[in-house]
Amino acid sequence: MKSVIYGAGSIGRGFIGQLFSESGFEVVFIDQNKELIDRLNERKSYPIRFVKDTRNWEISVLHVRGVWSSDMEAVLGEISTADVMATSVGKNVLPAIAPVIASALKLRWERSVDAPLNIIVCENMVQANVYLGELIAGHLTGSETALFREKTGMVETCIGRNVPVMSPRLQDGDPLRVIAEDYSELPIDRSSWLGGLLKIKHMVPCEPFDFPIRKKLFMYNMAHAVTAYLGDILDIPALATAIQIPAIRYITSKALQEISIGMAHEYDQDLEALLLYSDELLYRFGNRQLGISVKRVAQDPIRKLGTNDRLMGAAGLCLKHGVFPAHIAVGIAAAFYYHYAPDEESQTLRSYIEREGIGKALDKYSGIGPRHPLRQTVLKLYRLLEDQCSLEEIIHLDEVCHHRGFGNNPDIF
Repeated sequence: MKSVIYGAGSIGRGFIGQLFSESGFEVVFIDQNKELIDRLNERKSYPIRFVKDTRNWEISVLHVRGVWSSDMEAVLGEISTADVMATSVGKNVLPAIAPVIASALKLRWERSVDAPLNIIVCENMVQANVYLGELIAGHLTGSETALFREKTGMVETCIGRNVPVMSPRLQDGDPLRVIAEDYSELPIDRSSWLGGLLKIKHMVPCEPFDFPIRKKLFMYNMAHAVTAYLGDILDIPALATAIQIPAIRYITSKALQEISIGMAHEYDQDLEALLLYSDELLYRFGNRQLGISVKRVAQDPIRKLGTNDRLMGAAGLCLKHGVFPAHIAVGIAAAFYYHYAPDEESQTLRSYIEREGIGKALDKYSGIGPRHPLRQTVLKLYRLLEDQCSLEEIIHLDEVCHHRGFGNNPDIF
């Protein structure tokens, strides 16, 4: 059995490759980095080092080889004969690989390969599987598109394992080494998988899939963002250091409590389980060995302030269920306050605020218009941050303290 992974980066090697290999698949990576591909072909394996503050341990991912993405004949041959496939290249690269996948699928059909090909789309965006599927279909004829829908599963997933961007320090003398946290669950949308499930270690089929997606976005990503934007205010470089600051940990913890209640109501989930997951996140964020920077998590604030993204999406869900997201609002204000010159979105956001004012910026980038229930709270929090108000002072504001009863659920804690 053969698996093909488009992208031999952090998630490709640091997560998906491991699961495929441990499930008995040969693992073929496709990547533009020829030096990396040559090393994989020479060694036929690579190490993953799992790190915690208390201990580290290492495994070898076996039965591995690679194909340089410019060797088109080899790429098409590998994809056309794959038993399962995954992509992990980044949203912006998907338009470039879509025509390649389309050509490989045509070759697969010409060779009368009857088995369906499921492509697990491991990209950091909601419904990335739908997006890539539409891109691929754009390179097919009408009849080919029908065949594509019949024989190809575009599988949605959400990645929970944290794998940092590798550096020479983290590689520790081995350019193939990947550093990762020990978290292995891979939820997939069962309804998007075509045919019978393959036995892939730690793959968890879920249906419907909206809850796992929102749990990742509104809890993990939201809390990550709140921690990072507050950490930046205090000029803290490392996320693991930021989450240990009492005021930051307190605000992030309360933000997680707010969204836990919203998620429990929206998806009829056990609140206690969501609160335990929140505690687990706070623990995982403190892993210094991962080397995750505040700037990395805080980058692209305009995207992260979007109406359906991690901050505003979580806040909206809370409001829907009678929970005023006062602590998520602190994160929203901090995201608008964030400024880092090399970050293009940060520059754009700051320029707009300086030109038009924070009020218009709230409306333009997050849909927080004049009648939005969060508007006055976020405006006040932003101005307090401008005035260098401490996080401890913000925690004790009436606008924050008043809502600590969690809306229509005053006795829930």
